[in-house]
Amino acid sequence: MIDSAKNVKTNKGDTMKIQKTFIAGIIATSILTFAPGARAATTVEVLGSGSSAMWQTAGIAAWKNLAGSGAQHYTVKGTGGCTTLPNCAQLFDSRSTSIAPEGGNLWVVWNSAETEVWAYLSVDSVVGNRAYFAQPRAQLQIDPAAESGNAGNLISSALWGADATKIPTAVYNALNNAHVTTAFTDIRPEDAKFAQTRAVSTLNTTNYSGLGYGSGPNTLIGTSVESAFSSAKANPVAFNISGTDPFNTKDSVPAWTTISVGASPIIFIINRTNSSGLGRTTGAFTNITDSQAQTIFGGHTCDTTALGGGSPNVAVNVIQREPISGTMNTTEFTVFRDSADPDNSQEANVGQPTIGSTANPLKKLCTSGGGTRYRAIGTGELINTGVLGTKDSIGYAFFSYGNVSKIAGSPSYGYLELDSVDPIASTHPSNGELPTCTAPCPVSPGTSFPNLRNGKYRAWSVLRVATDASGANFTTTSALVSAIQANINSTVPDFVPFKAVGGDPGLKYYRSHFTQSGIAGNNGLSGQKESGGDVGGCIEPVGPAPGVLNCHQ
Repeated sequence: MIDSAKNVKTNKGDTMKIQKTFIAGIIATSILTFAPGARAATTVEVLGSGSSAMWQTAGIAAWKNLAGSGAQHYTVKGTGGCTTLPNCAQLFDSRSTSIAPEGGNLWVVWNSAETEVWAYLSVDSVVGNRAYFAQPRAQLQIDPAAESGNAGNLISSALWGADATKIPTAVYNALNNAHVTTAFTDIRPEDAKFAQTRAVSTLNTTNYSGLGYGSGPNTLIGTSVESAFSSAKANPVAFNISGTDPFNTKDSVPAWTTISVGASPIIFIINRTNSSGLGRTTGAFTNITDSQAQTIFGGHTCDTTALGGGSPNVAVNVIQREPISGTMNTTEFTVFRDSADPDNSQEANVGQPTIGSTANPLKKLCTSGGGTRYRAIGTGELINTGVLGTKDSIGYAFFSYGNVSKIAGSPSYGYLELDSVDPIASTHPSNGELPTCTAPCPVSPGTSFPNLRNGKYRAWSVLRVATDASGANFTTTSALVSAIQANINSTVPDFVPFKAVGGDPGLKYYRSHFTQSGIAGNNGLSGQKESGGDVGGCIEPVGPAPGVLNCHQ
């Protein structure tokens, strides 16, 4: 007979010996496992990937509310100080050897016994969705340097103390190569699937239903979207949210659900280092309208006149995100592409994104005005490299105190109202500066982001998690979401909690849902399950509450 473990021939007597040895090994292992004082196995409670908007708050919640007394934590940047892997922490998609790994910032939290662990890799919403929905799901890979010591201290010690110097061996072994359990996303999975499909569809310069990063909607691996500032890339890779996997067509996508976490606004930010340009104090730039945003980000006219400024007229440099970004899609469908201008897009005048051309990486003069359009990959690069280092530049991002910390509280940078409505405060600050947070920076429940709460500010999205519809992953992810919402007002108030919690009334408006990626829309009211897309959907009050119907779809 053939012993499959060793692929050698054995006789019947040898087979008996092998079986006895195997059984004896099981017994020995059982004795070791249950011996007094033996360490229990380490369980991965939640392994999330996706949007940076929830990264910090989720880490604090896991450490503070779930891991118990004596819990520890560790953070590491996606790149820097690691040599074994391309990134210190990365997602590995095993469905094809041609799929590039996706690096990102990682936090890890574990309990004092090192038997429970939570982790979250910050990538982007569409990548986070792909990692969760892929069959098999993507795996987290952590460079061995993290086990020997390469802590990043990426979250303020004022919020949770200093990082451990390294990840303990038991925690590292449990987490390294573990499969993602949860997607953290600032757009619904249906909208993430739509963004992927639109990006790889054939370029359509009439209505921008396709952006040219592939040969059609069924492209498995599209053309990389390259950064104008670094070697960073965004990789359009196919995934399905129902039916079977596009790579492994025999593997079905399991039943899933979403849990709403909170709502966060998109903000427009500017570099004001040029006192004659966007930094002028006479006729200061404090607002951007829909039409102005469409003119500038569409590459038509990029100068201060297009932003409503007078003499002198100065070129404005535009920094925009990759089309498979949740941030880009939220801005695309709440500002640039609406019911009044259904064929408009910030991808206008980019052209066929052939790598090595001015279209990819995007670094291209606008049609007029003298400004240049640049592509940034990720929120961190857009803010901390793009806007921070480019004179008279304008970009956009989901607001969080962590996201804007490098440019907050400085007269050299600022943020704008959108159609004369402030995204963060009741009224726009006279200095136009971004607010700072010396953590913790609590707010009274119900007071954060007043114009998002009252339905007047238009550019926002609900932050969500996608996870299994039932079972252990649903239970542990639900517990983490509840902890995030319980802490949000008392630590760093990055968004409006979705549900009423701790005296906060929660979000009283929703974005109307519609059929997207073949899934019919359901608003999820009255206990129903949410479904369909909602990016750019109409803003409507929950229940009979008075208010606005802000319909920009």
